[in-house]
Order: sequence, then C-alpha cells, then structure tokens
Amino acid sequence: MKNSKHNKLKGPLTQYGQYKELFHKAAQITYKLNNLSPDETNEKKELFKQLLGSIGEDTEILTPFYCNIGSNIHLGRGCFINVNCNFLDTDTVEIGDYTLLAPGVNVICADHPTKTTQRIVPKNDNYNNNYIKADGSYDETINYTFTNTKQEVKIGKRCWIGTNAIILPGVTIGDNVIVAAGSVVTKDIPDNMIVGGVPAHIIRENK
Repeated sequence: MKNSKHNKLKGPLTQYGQYKELFHKAAQITYKLNNLSPDETNEKKELFKQLLGSIGEDTEILTPFYCNIGSNIHLGRGCFINVNCNFLDTDTVEIGDYTLLAPGVNVICADHPTKTTQRIVPKNDNYNNNYIKADGSYDETINYTFTNTKQEVKIGKRCWIGTNAIILPGVTIGDNVIVAAGSVVTKDIPDNMIVGGVPAHIIRENK
C-alpha cells in the first residue's frame, strides 16, 4: 500500500470561517433529512439531490446522514450508504458503483497542520509569526482561529467498507476492496484486497 498524503501539508491553508456558510447550508438540509418520517420518500430524494454533488441511479442512503458541505460528494450507481455515515467533505469524495458503506463509516477530507503556529493563527492573519513572543509563547491579547488542510478521498467500485471504519484524507481505495469493521485507512489500497486494523494493513487478496 502506498503511503497516504494525509499527513503532508496541502496548501493554501484555510480558516474555519471560510467554510461557515457552506457548513450552515449543509446542516440545514441534513437536519431536515434526519427528521423526515420513513414514509416521506419523495421529500428525502429531493433533499439529497439538493445536498449532494451527484447521485447515481438506484443508490440508497439511510438516515441519519451527516456531511460538512455535501456538494463535494459524488456517489455512483447502486451504492448503499447505511445509517450514521459521516463525510467531512471539504474536498472531493468519489464513491464508485455498487459500493457499500456500513453503519458509522467516517470519510474524512479535512485535516489540520501538525505545527502549532500553522494550526492556530490570528483571525484574518497572513500566517506570519508576529504573534509569537520571543520566548515562543502566544500573544494572549489576540483572538485566534484554527486552520484547515484538505485532500480528496476516492473509493472504487464494488467495495464494502465495514462498520465504524475511518477513511483518512488523501486515501484512494481501489475496486473490489473490503475494509474490516473499525479499521483506520491511512494509505492507498490497491484493487482486490481485504484490509483491516489500526492502521489498516492488507490481510489477503479478495479473489
């Protein structure tokens, strides 16, 4: 498996406030979705069309469903997304045809820099270090915010992502892959593999 790029800084850095309106819009739609009755199927389909970037024919999504933005998510034909799946889709998420996501799967595009002076910065600052004192401490008179990085996630066709698995930023999963329940996928996975563990590793080929 190739090393994921999820721990490398991908610029430019963005501040939380830059996403605030998009997050709010997605929260409004997901709130409506997650409070529909099981009989309101037409309303559910319409709201998912408003929320997501694209949805293939015969794809089914169970609620509750959660995402940051929604329009970055692209689902192929015949996918099945089970309950309580969560997408931090600050970048593109592509899921191939006939892929299954079990309950509680997390697909994560968003990340933060590990370096503190890049992760916590003054609001509207250009990320220079003039807020760091000579002794290395922060100037506590300034209001700070968090910065974000992002990388896309791709999941291939005919995959099965097990319950509570976590897919981290920058990961590409090939076709016909099974990810065991509770796994944390930090690296790219080639086609036709079964993986599991924390971090996920190849268990055997999926023939």
